[in-house]
Amino acid sequence: MIPRVLTFMVALLFATAAPLAPRLVAQTQQPTTVTSQQELARTKFKELTERMQKLMAALQKTEPEDSKLIGAGLRFVQEKKLHAQLEKAESMLRQERWEEGLVVMNDLRKDLGTLLDLLQNRNDEMRELMEKIDQLERFKDRVGDLLKEQTEEKEASALTERLQEHLKDIEAKKQAAQALLEQQKQLREQTNQLGIEAAAGATKPLEKKEGDLAADAKKLAQELAELEKKDAQLKADAKAGDPKAGDPKASEPKAGEPKAGEPKAGGSCSGSAGKASQSMGQAQQKLGDNKPEPALKDQDQAIEQLKKTVEELDAMAEEAQRELLKLPFEQQAKRQEQTQHATDTLSKDMEQAEQSEENSEGKPTPGRKRVQQAVPKQRAAAGQLKEYKPAKQEQQDAKENLEQAQKELEEALAQLRQQLQDEVLRALEERFTAMLARQRELTTQTATLDATRSNMLTADGRTPAAIVAKIAELTGGETDLESETVDALKLLEEDGTTSVFPPMVEQLRDELHGVADRLRKEETGAGTNAAQKDVEDLLELLINSLRKTIERKEGGC
Repeated sequence: MIPRVLTFMVALLFATAAPLAPRLVAQTQQPTTVTSQQELARTKFKELTERMQKLMAALQKTEPEDSKLIGAGLRFVQEKKLHAQLEKAESMLRQERWEEGLVVMNDLRKDLGTLLDLLQNRNDEMRELMEKIDQLERFKDRVGDLLKEQTEEKEASALTERLQEHLKDIEAKKQAAQALLEQQKQLREQTNQLGIEAAAGATKPLEKKEGDLAADAKKLAQELAELEKKDAQLKADAKAGDPKAGDPKASEPKAGEPKAGEPKAGGSCSGSAGKASQSMGQAQQKLGDNKPEPALKDQDQAIEQLKKTVEELDAMAEEAQRELLKLPFEQQAKRQEQTQHATDTLSKDMEQAEQSEENSEGKPTPGRKRVQQAVPKQRAAAGQLKEYKPAKQEQQDAKENLEQAQKELEEALAQLRQQLQDEVLRALEERFTAMLARQRELTTQTATLDATRSNMLTADGRTPAAIVAKIAELTGGETDLESETVDALKLLEEDGTTSVFPPMVEQLRDELHGVADRLRKEETGAGTNAAQKDVEDLLELLINSLRKTIERKEGGC
């Protein structure tokens, strides 16, 4: 059984809230006393929840049922935001906002009563609802953690694959640059053999060959420009995925920039290839003019630029290789296996929840199948990583399964919380029904009083004190109903389940305020009675609307 100290503390808080609420209605002389009592209630409630948390952990092994019961109570405290409500009530009392404070205090009193019922195991439906919400919240948190891990692992694998492809592209472009370099060297040797003055037409074949090389170099420069963009993006992605990466020191180069004395990678290989193309074009023109000797200088410049292109591609490859080494397959495989084991454990826990005694209807745990489906995908991904192969697709499939599981859990939680919100509508229906009964009494009493007061005037034409006192009672009754309406309006605003009722309740509040004002002026005639009838009509309309809304929700519409 739950230790009596807990139920005693809740009962004590409940009892404290009961006298505080009516005392606030006439609060004028000792605001400090009421504020101090509310502060004490808030402190005691904090102490209570701290004890509940410690006790829940202590009872998990020895008394699992009691531990679940306390957990349901803690979930109710969280869902109803009782700590915040206690602070809000205390703040209102400090500001002497008595009417608003009364609204919050009444709600707190009801919620504390429900909490007491929960801890005393007198509200099975609410307990089961809180336990289910708590269970699904914990499952959702675990899925969220796994999804985060899986996303990071998939991104690491995708980056590895892109870096591997990037290295292949660099190597291909490097071979193309080296081929151009060798061809330019050969052409330069042929040009040199012609001598200072070549026979007419001797340079024509060389001119054509140089033109072809210039076109190839220009195309290579364009391809290298795209390669540089890809290289820059990969560096940015690698830095974004490295939590240890930060801003470099003032004496250090930024990420992607070479150290002093080293060739600059990823930003100039296209430029050097482009300059090589330009030098080749100039050499072509001179060869076309049958001037082989001046063409040699341009060919030498083209050779130097192509050598530079190769060096820069080497530097780019080395840097990409360094980034690849930061993502070792062994480490990726180990992390993927850890995530797979955690996912498999979660799947079994969710399956066990389906078979528990509490789940007498045998309903499947939302998201469980999706979590289960993620496990073989993760296992396959770990296997590929062990073979030094990226596993981007398998990891993406696992990620999508976890995302769907998270979505299913969120939808299930929304439905359970809707059940909790439906209680608001039922509570409002009960409240307005009671208000209607009270208003009918007040309407009848007002009509009866007005019929007799004319026969009970004093000698000087004044209304007798007894009649005045009775009118004051009627005024108080209407004022109480107005306060009840303010209470209901606050409940609707905080709940936010529907936008239909607040305007109607605001109208009810205003009409009740008007009736109370009439009675304060000692107006008990037909006009006041008609206004009271309007209040009754509006209450009936509200009650009927609430009942239809509840029926529609229960019907799944």
